[in-house]
Amino acid sequence: MDLKQSILLDILNVLAITSSFNMKDVCPADNLSCEEPNISGPGLLKFGKCSKIGVLLRYHQLSLLECVKECLITSQCISINYRHNWNLCDVVTSVSNSNDMDNDTTCVTSDISTWEKFLAGKCVDHKCAAGSKCQFDHVTSDVVCIDVYCKDMPYIPNAETVEPFGLQRQYNMANKYACNDNFKIEGRPFAVCQNTGDWKVLFTCVYECGTDGLQLEEETASCIKHTSTNGSTWKEARTICQQQGGDLVSIVTKAKWDSVIEYFRSVGRAWIGLKDKRWMTGESFNNVFEIKVQLNDYDRDYPKEDENTCGIIALSSSIPLQDENCYIRKRENFLCEIRMLQN
Repeated sequence: MDLKQSILLDILNVLAITSSFNMKDVCPADNLSCEEPNISGPGLLKFGKCSKIGVLLRYHQLSLLECVKECLITSQCISINYRHNWNLCDVVTSVSNSNDMDNDTTCVTSDISTWEKFLAGKCVDHKCAAGSKCQFDHVTSDVVCIDVYCKDMPYIPNAETVEPFGLQRQYNMANKYACNDNFKIEGRPFAVCQNTGDWKVLFTCVYECGTDGLQLEEETASCIKHTSTNGSTWKEARTICQQQGGDLVSIVTKAKWDSVIEYFRSVGRAWIGLKDKRWMTGESFNNVFEIKVQLNDYDRDYPKEDENTCGIIALSSSIPLQDENCYIRKRENFLCEIRMLQN
């Protein structure tokens, strides 16, 4: 029996015997009309697809109909994932970068709007704020909202979750992570949604400078790397550095200048993070290097062009710091600076 046949058979069985369907958390005791809702049929099911993005809550050992109920009573839920082999239920919301579906032969997904809302019991018309879900209080006989999940996703630069079915946001649940390429993990690789509604991240991803980079320990530890192409404008070079999580190098102290020219002496001419006499970190240029500079907004090969204001180091020249055209002139070399610990 395949997944589709198995799930449909289970649904038909539950529809035929609704007393096997647990509604106690949303219905008063002995209220049979609430506990045994009259369900005419299942909602629309899509087989072989699931969303890994936007999972709010994950439940084990629930039937598919109980999974539907959990979505109906949970704020912001728009759909479910259900894995029949494990009786595993995901309550899913929409996210800004879309709920792209992953192929998953073990999974079925369903839009909650295709199901009868009476599966929510007494919570059917009760709205809860983000981060909470509805339930029936058997002591007070009131319908109440309880906080159960973190409203937002955790912010963890240079890391991705490695949870096989995607990140989940319920209270006191840990999600496992791995750092991206060129980053190493420091700490325990988990992010936990605390019952305060805030995330506790137990690790950081630190850039690995490697043997080909210059690691500097200043106010913020950084790695400076030489990058080589077949030819890049200053703007193109900066884009490449930014794609690596950094920027063209800013050199604002003599100590840093001395370290850079010593380490990269063989590079020759290379783009750096200087434009319009301002470093990429925002500081204005100040010649503290005790060298001759030529920042005259002029490129002899492009004298009539605008934007002749982008910095290069020319270590074999008697003028080791100059400016050239930013958007036409191409250089094979440039220096990227990447902070070791990124926020």
